[in-house]
Amino acid sequence: MFSRAIDYASFLWDFAVLRRNRPFVLGLVVTDICNLACKHCRVANTYHSSMTYHEVEGHLREQYAKGVRYLYLEGGEPYLWRDGSHRLPDIAKLAKRIGYYKIHVFTNGTTRLDESLDFTWVSIDGLGDVYQAIRGIELEHVLQHVAAFQGPWAVIYTVNTLNYRHVPEFLAFMREQFPAVQVMFYFHTPYYGIDYLLLSEEQRHAAIATIAACKRSGLPVMNTHAGLKAMENGDYFHPTNLWHVIDNTGEYQCCRAIDNPEVCKNCGYSSCAEIALARNWHPGPIRQILKTY
Repeated sequence: MFSRAIDYASFLWDFAVLRRNRPFVLGLVVTDICNLACKHCRVANTYHSSMTYHEVEGHLREQYAKGVRYLYLEGGEPYLWRDGSHRLPDIAKLAKRIGYYKIHVFTNGTTRLDESLDFTWVSIDGLGDVYQAIRGIELEHVLQHVAAFQGPWAVIYTVNTLNYRHVPEFLAFMREQFPAVQVMFYFHTPYYGIDYLLLSEEQRHAAIATIAACKRSGLPVMNTHAGLKAMENGDYFHPTNLWHVIDNTGEYQCCRAIDNPEVCKNCGYSSCAEIALARNWHPGPIRQILKTY
C-alpha cells in the first residue's frame, strides 16, 4: 500500500502540477472481432484477429515499465477475446498482478458483463428504432445484460446525425430505468473521412447546447460543463500523449488516426477534453476524473 501511495503521489505530481505530457493510460485493443456491424465503425472484423495472452502480457509489462497505470480494454468487442482457456477477466487479473490501478472496458453490452473489471463503459446510442438503425440489433438484448450487472458502469452515447435530436428522451429513459448510471457523450469522429454521420457545425452546437441544458435540469450527463464547452470550440490540448493505443498493427499516440488533421479538428472523444482540462486544474473535470478513476 505504501508503494502504491508513493506511485499515486508521483502520478498526481506529474499530471496535475508538472503537467507532463507522458502516457498514463493504455487503450489495449485485444481483438478486432465483433458480433455487430455498427454504422459508424470500420475497425471491427478488419483482420479477424486477436492478441494472444502472451502478447497481452508483453504489452502490459512494457507499458507499466514506462509509467502507465490505467488500462482500457477495447475491440472489436473485448468480451469476444479468447486465447485457449483465457477470457477477458483473466486479462484484468493479470493487469492487477502487474500493478495497474484501474481496468476499464469498452463493450457493446451484448454479452454477460463481468464484475472483476473496475469500470464498464457500455455503448448505447439511442432507443428503439434509433439504436437499431445504428447497431443493427434490438436494444432489449443489451438492457437485459446491464440490468443484471452488479458492477459500476456508465453509458457512452456517440452523437451523430441519426441520434442527436433524441438526447433528452434517452436521458429521461436512463434516469427512470437506471437512476445511478450516468451518460458520457462522445461525438462521431471522421476517422475514415467525412461521412453522413458527422454533425455539421450548426448541429454540433445545437447538440452540445441540448446536452448542457439536460445536465442543468438534473438529467444524468457525465460530461462537465467545461468539457462540453471545450468540445464545442476545440479549446483543449490535443492530440495528447497522456494515453496510447496498441493494437495488432502497432502503437499509437492518442488514437489510431494520429497525424490526421481532419480527425483532430473534428475529434469527438470527450474524455480527451475532460482529462486535458483536469490537468489544467478545472474543478469540474477534476471531480469527474476522480469519480471514474
